[in-house]
Amino acid sequence: MLRSFLGLCCSLVLLVPARAPALTQEPLLRIEEKVIEPEPDPSVFRATDEDPQDDSASEPADEPEPEARPDTRRRVIAPPPVKPAAPAEPAPPPVVVPARPAVTPVMAPKVTDAELLAVWEKWKAARSRNDLAAAEAAQKELLTLREEVLASDLEPLSMGFVREAGVRRRAGDLTGALALLDVAVALSPGLPAARFARAEAYVVEDPLNVPRALGEWKTALVTLAKDARYRRPALTDLGALVLAAWAATAVAVVAVLFLRRIRYALHDFHHLFPRAVTRWQSGLLGLLLLALPAVLGAGLVPVLLVLFASVALYVGRAERWVAAVLLVGLGLMPLAAGTLARFTVFAGTPAEDVYLLERGGLSAEGAAARVRARAAARTARFQELGALAYYESRRGLLEEARADFKAASALKEGDARMLTRFGNALLGLGDVDGAVLLYTQASRADPSMAAPHYNLGQVYRRRARLLPDDQLGKELDRSTSAIATAQSLDDSLLRREPPPEDRPLLNRLLLSPAVPERDWMDLADGTPEGARVESQVGRWLSPVLPAGPVGWGLTAALAALVAVIGEASWRMKASRGCERCGRAVCQRCDKDLGVASAMCGQCVHVYARKSQVPKELRSRKQGEVERHQAWTKRVTYALGGLVSGAGHVGTGLPVRGALYAFVFSFAVAALVLHRGLVRTPYGDAPLYLKLVPAGTVLFFVYLLTLRGLRRLQRGEA
Repeated sequence: MLRSFLGLCCSLVLLVPARAPALTQEPLLRIEEKVIEPEPDPSVFRATDEDPQDDSASEPADEPEPEARPDTRRRVIAPPPVKPAAPAEPAPPPVVVPARPAVTPVMAPKVTDAELLAVWEKWKAARSRNDLAAAEAAQKELLTLREEVLASDLEPLSMGFVREAGVRRRAGDLTGALALLDVAVALSPGLPAARFARAEAYVVEDPLNVPRALGEWKTALVTLAKDARYRRPALTDLGALVLAAWAATAVAVVAVLFLRRIRYALHDFHHLFPRAVTRWQSGLLGLLLLALPAVLGAGLVPVLLVLFASVALYVGRAERWVAAVLLVGLGLMPLAAGTLARFTVFAGTPAEDVYLLERGGLSAEGAAARVRARAAARTARFQELGALAYYESRRGLLEEARADFKAASALKEGDARMLTRFGNALLGLGDVDGAVLLYTQASRADPSMAAPHYNLGQVYRRRARLLPDDQLGKELDRSTSAIATAQSLDDSLLRREPPPEDRPLLNRLLLSPAVPERDWMDLADGTPEGARVESQVGRWLSPVLPAGPVGWGLTAALAALVAVIGEASWRMKASRGCERCGRAVCQRCDKDLGVASAMCGQCVHVYARKSQVPKELRSRKQGEVERHQAWTKRVTYALGGLVSGAGHVGTGLPVRGALYAFVFSFAVAALVLHRGLVRTPYGDAPLYLKLVPAGTVLFFVYLLTLRGLRRLQRGEA
């Protein structure tokens, strides 16, 4: 037993050196030993049920020591664990790249006039129910539709708001009236009537705020002057007033000269008859002969020519040539009237159709039908087809617009505005490459136009969203560069906001350059209207004279010939008026008078030879002279009171008198013809803007001429 114990100790001692290095030295790899216990052998181990806490059971019995047995347990060497590396920086969270949203295609709204009118009816219904919320919603919808179809003016709807504003203004609701007028101006910024109505409302609301009202009136007048639809009728009316004033001045001057000198013409006419014929008989016959043109209906020009010819020998040189110039102008008046109509006509011409199509309002459908008819007949011109295609593209008729753009391109190539508009239509149809090509051509055709550059920038920006990441930056750079170029050409684009990405409307996303008026105003060919007006004025002035250039030339030639003949009055021994008593100074009646004598024989004896005339006769003659001069002053003043300037013509100041008569006649014609000869669809300037200036001019001219005539007569006295 002792021997066994010693052997076991030796075995333990031998095992210690093998495990010591593991305790004293850190190995490169730690090997973990795992001991797998074998199944207990019943022959070696004895099962026991005793409690391990029992001391008696744990003590060995006094029996012989069993012989030592070798260790039968198996050792399994597990793979060494890998030493963990040094702690690294925490990894960043993964970058989640969101998917790019889909690009909404460019939308072209298809809005018809019926839809606009339906919204208008909705507003009228809401107004009749006094539903303010619904009415305001309808107003906003109208404004939105106007922007979507890119219509510059919706005049019929604006006039409806203007009339409703007038109703509210008369009812005392000035705030509501101003709100409606604001809507009217917003719907049609180019409608002068809406701006004039708002200016009047400003005056009623705040009479002391003069600058606001004057600013609105100024804007309205500028709008009227810039719009051919209103400017041309205004020019027609203005030209008609000038022609009417010229005709009235010619009549006034010739009439005054005739009344002043006809007695001397009848005196010389009497010398053509035998001595048995009395002066009243010859005078009556002469007046009947002078009245023949008027009785026979020869017209105004022949009548005035006869009257002028009858007194041309008896008036002064200045009076003669002033009357001749007025008659020459009167003879050329048919030509002037025809030319005025030819160059100011607008309604009913192809230019008006282009005007309506460019504005895109409610009247454009009729214009589009007329242009399509001319296109079918192959008589439509480039401007008409371009305007028609532009109107169709704004209303969503892109296929029709493409066809009409192609037809316009066949008539004229390289027009930058047409190329830009054509590119917009192609982009709406989805042809991006074609649109880019047209924008590029437009920018080359007109480098100063901002629209093609801006549209290119929008196309590049939208196309960049569909490109891979490696091409995205380059495309965005191109977009930024194009938009920057457009903004440098037109700084208003700095404030322009594109439509939202989820609703990219074609008319709001892209720019469509406006066509200037000068490009299509040549279509306002008023040749037929001019010929018709020329014929009418010619028949009114002189139905007996030949029409056309022959009649104009004949009238001018006759007036000039009469004036030239009048220069020979001294050689023809024509009588003239005595500067004292007004009697005829006739060398045929008094052989003793000199050629240059300014007084009759009686006045010569009374004033030049006082010693040979009795005192009673001299006093009687002096009274006759005073009565004549007083009567002349009264008649002259009466003529001046009847027509401003006529008194100056009667006193021997024909140039000044003719100018006064022209201004006076112009003011009177403006008052009489205040409605105008040519009417505009929605009204032009208010009546007070015509009547007040004309009345003011008439008042001051009338008073100033009478005052001047009175001073002139006092100076003569």
